[in-house]
Amino acid sequence: MRATRVPVSPSFPHGGDEEKVRYDLGLALRLLWYLRPYGWLGLISLMVMALDAILDALGPYLTKVAIDEHIAKGDLEGLWTVVLLYLGCSGAGAITQFLRVYFLQLTGQKAIMGLRLEIFGHLLKLPASWHDKTPVGTSVSRAVSDVEAIQELFTQGVIVVIGDILALLAIVAALFWLDLRLALVTLAVVPPLLLATLIYRRKARRAYRELRSTVAKVNAFLQENLSGIRTVQLLGLEERNRKRFQSLNMAMRDQQIRSIKYTSIFFPFVEVMGALALGAILVYGGGRALQDQIELGVVVAFIQYMKRFFQPVRDLAEKYNLLQAAMAASERVFEILDLPPQEVPSSRLRQPPVKGGEILARDLWFAYKPDEWVLRGVDFRVRASQVVALVGATGAGKSSLIGLFNRLYEPQKGEILVDGLDIRSWPLEALRRHVAVIPQDVFLFRGTLLENVTFWQRHGRLEDVEEVAREMGIDGWIKGLPRGYETMLDERGQNLSLGQRQLLAFLRALLYDPKILVLDEATSAVDPFTESLLMRAMEHLTRGRTCIIIAHRLSTVRRADKILVLHRGKIAEEGTHLELLRSRGLYWRLHRHYLGSPPVGWKEMDLGHGEVP
Repeated sequence: MRATRVPVSPSFPHGGDEEKVRYDLGLALRLLWYLRPYGWLGLISLMVMALDAILDALGPYLTKVAIDEHIAKGDLEGLWTVVLLYLGCSGAGAITQFLRVYFLQLTGQKAIMGLRLEIFGHLLKLPASWHDKTPVGTSVSRAVSDVEAIQELFTQGVIVVIGDILALLAIVAALFWLDLRLALVTLAVVPPLLLATLIYRRKARRAYRELRSTVAKVNAFLQENLSGIRTVQLLGLEERNRKRFQSLNMAMRDQQIRSIKYTSIFFPFVEVMGALALGAILVYGGGRALQDQIELGVVVAFIQYMKRFFQPVRDLAEKYNLLQAAMAASERVFEILDLPPQEVPSSRLRQPPVKGGEILARDLWFAYKPDEWVLRGVDFRVRASQVVALVGATGAGKSSLIGLFNRLYEPQKGEILVDGLDIRSWPLEALRRHVAVIPQDVFLFRGTLLENVTFWQRHGRLEDVEEVAREMGIDGWIKGLPRGYETMLDERGQNLSLGQRQLLAFLRALLYDPKILVLDEATSAVDPFTESLLMRAMEHLTRGRTCIIIAHRLSTVRRADKILVLHRGKIAEEGTHLELLRSRGLYWRLHRHYLGSPPVGWKEMDLGHGEVP
């Protein structure tokens, strides 16, 4: 669901007034787009509010009729008729108020459900490079806090503002109909009220934008500290981080007070204008009543109308607070929705004919930041059903290379072919269905163990899971858990050890039967006994499957059909374990380092940097 796009920039509102109006109008129209599917509910709400405005305007007029037509003439029977009409209008008004609230909430909740679903789905489609640079707390703030601010606008703002305007129009029409001159005197307070509203609007908008930005920083800081609570406690950072949070908290407090300051000035000013209007009615209208120029009931009706007139004015000011919060929030939400998702052009989409799973990398260049190259002209071939190990010192580019295989990241230059087909022409779902990556840091979701290993299969059969688990040698361990395969896992699988979580990652990947299996230090946290069980199962499960393994353990590297040695983003050496040892090159030095006696100066070995494309 998309509407007209408006560029969003924090510096934009500092332009001219015309630019601001266009900007605000664009955001408002885009927000209203989410109400479009529920226009019939909005229409019902408007009709109910129009009826409520008419019923509310009838009250003072009936008071005027009661005073002038019945009380002044001693007509008790007629007075009872007016009283009954007044009570009937009040009862009908209560019903319309209930219907107004119900339909407004129904409309707003339906619209915000669509927006919340869209932003969550869009966050899931954004490339990994964006998530790397954006704190999780900031994303959560967009999807929760900012959407809640927009929800307030949908449920209490947009249509309610129209209802308040209708009420004002009804009251103004009644005032002019009752007495033109008294109406003009009474409404003389409107111009200064409009001027104050314009000033308040300009100040409040900036304050709310800064407040929403600080709220996001607070959420991000909270999320980061709670996610890394063990590190915080182990390093004794409690007091340091508490002071940093205190600083952010004070900034949010100051900005909140600043926004409240503008409100605390504006609303008393509205009250003063209301008192001036009431004084004008009493002085001018009362004087004319004493001179028998107007009826007393008209003066009483004007007093009641003015109370009703300033109530919608106060409501509009409060709704303006909601509007400012929602506009500031919508800027931030649309910043995310306007980011391009990681998608393949529809003209290139097709189901790839996966055969053996041969991989060919040609002249791969990749950098997380411009001109800071992590991979430099990488070329290699992995034949179908071949097991290849990637080795190299920390920072050589091994994990970055793995991230290109299933398009978590895109290379700046070069291509990766699987069975002769560029992976950029694959549908992402199909690519990641056939290229299973087992990371070093395994993420498990809250839910049962069975649910966590059968995500790809809508109806994952327990029998299939048990069969693969038996081949891996972990069926007995799983059945030894409190509820076996139905054991509930905590968030991130915290009720399992790191090694157990990695075993489940193996099980999850192998259940999908991928043609290509990538292991990124996936056995680093498995004890030697468990690793031996796992490797025996892998000998059977890797048959007919292409495997790329990042590992430091020699037991894993020696089993590879071929070893690729990465150094400073380039393939420095290539061959089998024995071939590379005989060559006494970089792999030999890494091997000696692993055994505990590295040659002096191996880290300084310069194999060339290559040229930037």
